[in-house]
Amino acid sequence: MFEPIDPKIREKAAMAIDEAAVHRLFDPIANAKILSPAECDKICTNIYALLKLTRNTELSDEDFWTEFQQRFGFASEVDKIIPINAANLCPEPTELLDSANTLRLAYNNNVAQQVRMAEGERVQQLEQARELLVEGVGLDSTNPDDVQSVAMVRNASEANNAIGCGFRNWSSSERENVVLWSENHPTNLEAWRLRAEWNNPEGLFDIIIVDFDPNASDAEIQQAFTDNINEQTRFCAYSKTSNGSGFRIPDTVTQGIWNHVQTNSYDCHIHIDGTMVWGAESVNLSTPYCHSFISSAHKWFLGPKETGLFWMSKDKVQNFMPSIFAYDYKITIGDWQDMPDTALRFELLGQRDDVNLITLATTQMMWTSLQINNPYDRVAELATYLIDGLEARNPGRWTFVTPLNPARRWGVVRIEAPIGNRGINLYDWIYEASEYRIAGSGDDATFRLCPHIYNTKADIDLAIEGMNAWYDLPQ
Repeated sequence: MFEPIDPKIREKAAMAIDEAAVHRLFDPIANAKILSPAECDKICTNIYALLKLTRNTELSDEDFWTEFQQRFGFASEVDKIIPINAANLCPEPTELLDSANTLRLAYNNNVAQQVRMAEGERVQQLEQARELLVEGVGLDSTNPDDVQSVAMVRNASEANNAIGCGFRNWSSSERENVVLWSENHPTNLEAWRLRAEWNNPEGLFDIIIVDFDPNASDAEIQQAFTDNINEQTRFCAYSKTSNGSGFRIPDTVTQGIWNHVQTNSYDCHIHIDGTMVWGAESVNLSTPYCHSFISSAHKWFLGPKETGLFWMSKDKVQNFMPSIFAYDYKITIGDWQDMPDTALRFELLGQRDDVNLITLATTQMMWTSLQINNPYDRVAELATYLIDGLEARNPGRWTFVTPLNPARRWGVVRIEAPIGNRGINLYDWIYEASEYRIAGSGDDATFRLCPHIYNTKADIDLAIEGMNAWYDLPQ
């Protein structure tokens, strides 16, 4: 699932960053006079400027990422607040925001149904956006099955709930179960419990929680899952990377769970929450080792809010009832026999924010262009730089919740940071202190930083300095 994308597919995806592809996305609405020539030129100029930078190979490594940071609004603020919390919410590049705002203003001047239904110009744009996303996750945009296997939803929470609440093939004659990892996001953990207990205190199915020692071998982690997956298991659902501890399920375990289900011919749907993956690691859904994969776009992918990706294998779609019976962006809805037999049935959400969905396409263009500068390696590099820096300056001071083994983590770093008698936790102090202004995540016991490609090593150095300054406060 997370193997490098085939070079031929990557080469094809690279075509998405040229001027012809940008015009392919925006010409339909320009030709329909939804965008004026000046507005179209402004949008395209913004996107070209960003893509020109992301393709740059002349700047040295840290110089490139320092220049890339300037594409984000926070970088130009005098009293800037440095975001190091990609597992929660990321800023968007200014050029893409400016382009989206221009497009939104233009769209507000023409809300006619003719442009937003059937084969209208906005629908053409949305289909182009879907094709770019499809290419970005290693699928074939010329294959209708691949294209229709990707739904554009509002976020990972909605997609996770579409899985948990939409399944309609529960047995009425035998007790079934769902296998979950203890570190799943609540929408892929507690939501299952709420579903099971709805109007039934004993639960409609059993929930089996998998836990394991983070230092266990790959084989032991795999066994923790597979020992609990049997003929009564209808789902095995887990996060690829925990947003809490930052533990990353090894790829061999991902494949091992899949092979166990396939070898035993279990009727078990494998669902992966990839919210900490899309935009942080390479995602290749041509070899998924799962039946469904979801992610929010407003986190590591650097996309617009209220957008996300939901992929499902076509042979599993019929098992799910849409969570919302409205209409898709073509404004059509029919009987069950007319319901899409692809992932598109999860897009029956009613009126959407077209501009946000289209911005997903321009964000994908940026990511495709960025590959030349190895952005995923940068994510892992910054996390390692943070961990090594904390250890180097004060060996043994910090206790890491996140595994120190690079193979067991990626971009999420959490430490123990008990408030003690300081009167303020690290999470609030380092945000409020004027000399630091670091936006992370935490509570009275722990602190989490998730550096991303808009961060520089200087940002990490400042965060380390601030963390140690808090530690040294009088207790």
